Amino acid sequence: MKRTCALLAIVGALAILTVGFMSAKDKPADKNGDANSDRQADKEAIQQTMKGFTAAFEKGDASAAAGFLTSGAELIPESAEPIRGRDAVEKALKEHFAKNPRVKVTLEVESVRFTSKDTAIEEGTIKVVPEKGDASNNRYSVLLVREDGKWLLGYIKEWPDDNADLKDLDWLIGTWTAKRGDAEVRTTYEWFGNKSFIKAQFTVREKDKTITGMQMIGVDPSSGDLRTWTFENDGGFGEGKCTRDGKKWVFETLTTLADGGVLEAQNILIQVDKNTLTWQPTNLTVDGEQFGNLPPVKVTRLATKD
Repeated sequence: MKRTCALLAIVGALAILTVGFMSAKDKPADKNGDANSDRQADKEAIQQTMKGFTAAFEKGDASAAAGFLTSGAELIPESAEPIRGRDAVEKALKEHFAKNPRVKVTLEVESVRFTSKDTAIEEGTIKVVPEKGDASNNRYSVLLVREDGKWLLGYIKEWPDDNADLKDLDWLIGTWTAKRGDAEVRTTYEWFGNKSFIKAQFTVREKDKTITGMQMIGVDPSSGDLRTWTFENDGGFGEGKCTRDGKKWVFETLTTLADGGVLEAQNILIQVDKNTLTWQPTNLTVDGEQFGNLPPVKVTRLATKD
């Protein structure tokens, strides 16, 4: 029983360590074939159009944004009725900017393919970060049309990206701390490789014990599942699988401690704001014995010197 209590004393801290995860799916190749091999100039012109539209959107300038649209442009929002016509889109943007005057927009282009001499389709993901409120990560598809030598946006569609992805966790990069009883955890997350993994260095301190280790977070290439692999300095190790349900993330984890003890749990992560999250181990099992759920743990980001 004494050993079981010792395991429970640090399980809350250990659970926090599995916060990191990613789904860096391989970006699809631009399968345009030889027909598009000589269209680099058009691709660069399209890039400039998208940059201009994005810059106008970030500034909240509806008139400037509308200048990059065709007269019959259509906008298909994430959760609203389609908006048709450049004037209607400009009006809708003005109303939107009145409520959200300044945002940061990041586009990750996955492909640009040409459907004719004067039309192209760009697809990828878009992240919008407002000054206040939660960031959104969606997929987008844009039809671009060349009119009078200029590439313009003729059709814009945006919809939720239901698959977990590394870009959903860029807010996690940094150093975080949490406490449960006598245990204190500090974890620093940083990009690894070409932003294809997240590497976490962690320290768990108790009265008479300190655990340090590393966690590598990535996608299992054989299954495509989001997984975590954790290694402790004394020989303990663990792995987990992650799924997403809206803003809630569920980690199914199994950790084998250096003394052979086994911890299993479903851990729930919920982001509160950019500097706070909650982490709750549920369905906890220690060496096969059920212990149910633990209370949520508050995890906070350490302020930087900048």
